Amino acid sequence: MKKMYQIALFVGGFIFLGFIALILTNGDQMEMQRTPPPNQKEERMEQKGMDQVLAEDLSMTTSMFLSQLSLQLDRWAKQDLSDKELKQKFHQEVHEHPHFHSFAIVEDGKLTEAVGEINEEKLKQLHHQHGELTFSDPYQEENEHFFMISKEMDDEKTVAGEINLTFVKNYIKDLASVADSNGNFFVSGDDPEVQWKTTKDLPKGVSAQTVPELGWQIVVHSDLEDDEEQHYVEGQAVIKLVNNQDSEAWIEEQADLSLVKNSDPYYVVESAAKSTNELLQKLADHPDVEFVEPNFVFTKQATRTVVPNDEFFQPYQWNLSQIQAEEGWEVTDGAEETTIAVLDTGVDPNHQDLKGKVLEGFNAFDGTSNSNDEHGHGTHVAGVAAALTNNVTGIAGVAWQNNILPVKVLNEKGEGSSFEVARGIRWAVDNGAQVINMSLGDYHNSYILHDAIKYAHRNDVVLIAASGNDNTNEPMYPADYAEVLTVAATDDQRERAFFSNYGNHIDVAAPGEHIPSLFPNNNYVIMSGTSMAAPHVAGLAGLIRSINPELSNEEVYELITATAIDLGERGHDPFYGSGEINVGDALKQLID
Repeated sequence: MKKMYQIALFVGGFIFLGFIALILTNGDQMEMQRTPPPNQKEERMEQKGMDQVLAEDLSMTTSMFLSQLSLQLDRWAKQDLSDKELKQKFHQEVHEHPHFHSFAIVEDGKLTEAVGEINEEKLKQLHHQHGELTFSDPYQEENEHFFMISKEMDDEKTVAGEINLTFVKNYIKDLASVADSNGNFFVSGDDPEVQWKTTKDLPKGVSAQTVPELGWQIVVHSDLEDDEEQHYVEGQAVIKLVNNQDSEAWIEEQADLSLVKNSDPYYVVESAAKSTNELLQKLADHPDVEFVEPNFVFTKQATRTVVPNDEFFQPYQWNLSQIQAEEGWEVTDGAEETTIAVLDTGVDPNHQDLKGKVLEGFNAFDGTSNSNDEHGHGTHVAGVAAALTNNVTGIAGVAWQNNILPVKVLNEKGEGSSFEVARGIRWAVDNGAQVINMSLGDYHNSYILHDAIKYAHRNDVVLIAASGNDNTNEPMYPADYAEVLTVAATDDQRERAFFSNYGNHIDVAAPGEHIPSLFPNNNYVIMSGTSMAAPHVAGLAGLIRSINPELSNEEVYELITATAIDLGERGHDPFYGSGEINVGDALKQLID
């Protein structure tokens, strides 16, 4: 009998992967040379690294969500409510918003306009300030969590909103718990071991990240085992004080506290006697401290030429600048005639950053055209490749104008078999795909999968596959097939992402850590994994074929690899292949 394998998607191995079990039917198993498994200490270290990346992704997603809310307050503050018809439409818009539960305008200290269940008592809860925004602590009403946010406008008017935190809970799911700035958990998992009440209940060694704007702490669940490995500088903490105090003088006044680094308004302090956890607890309880966290450090930098106006481009999308996307957009931003197929969990066709460019797709499970995304991974991948760009809203995609052909080969759990994937590949080829992105795979060769890959290659389709997230040189499939361009992941320093699989089958690399993109129901999240790296390359292939559709798939491969930025050992190497893709150089070669 033929073997059938379960295919797992690659969103970081730490967000949705969960290391899916292999399913085999009866029949001969292929003998494969397998890499020796890492020892227990190495596994713990890898898991902690993955947990920390996930914690950062979740924290950044929450910050991006907060930015969305702030921009919405700005837009609503400009509404003309003197006209009765316009006012009625405005009230309807607030009621239909996926995140705002209610909205208010305050002038001269009085509530002058209210939409929904907002009142002066709720407004009194606003007492945490960060920049232009003021927040309340989270609170619960009828089994749902909310918090308040307000912003002072230039005309001495204050606008405020009550935010439903369902999106945060749904995205985080059982991956993590969230504590408010007082250390009280308001989102936690179903597992009794992670139903923490306060941050005092946390076991030693968990991975956590603070949302700087809110002081919320996001704690990842998976590293609950006893492990001494730390991901912060022991005995140190990063703090910010309230009310613009003389921070250096304040630090000098504290017993057993010394200043390590000053980057006003942020300070690294150190205790000679207390552990990090003891220091964090002491400072978290101090009324003069706005927020405190371990000494985690990460930086991002970029250069820009063509700058789209999407709201999250400049603050978050370092990944596009790193691959010289702005220079490439001077040449082309794509063409509708060039279609990128996304073989994944489906795509949300109604997302505001995809509307009008998602073609009728295919469901490889039931043979219908129902390719809606019930998971989120496929929508995120599609956004990286080709989100609507320069439309003020959301993010920028690599290939602005290219259409997306959604092919659902993974279910709501992110799982599928080689059968669905092979069926999806052939359907995509037969329905006009010029580029196919596959952020999925498994460690066992499959005849049916390779046959479909060869069918696509014979029909001149560009095939892009993610390498996998297990930090191993054991190849996955379809990534190991010669007909496929295989993509490894880099971080914002052009270093190999620590989870990225490697080997001689790697062709190129692309950004894969902390990548902002789309999530169903008009949401935006940050994810990590070679799943995120691959659609950068699929987008570039779409741009190349938009300029010159006569290039064969092998000529597209050659152009992408020849123009890549050489990283690691000189020439082709097992970690970066030919290097990190360079959108600008690749496209400019086509017009020189």
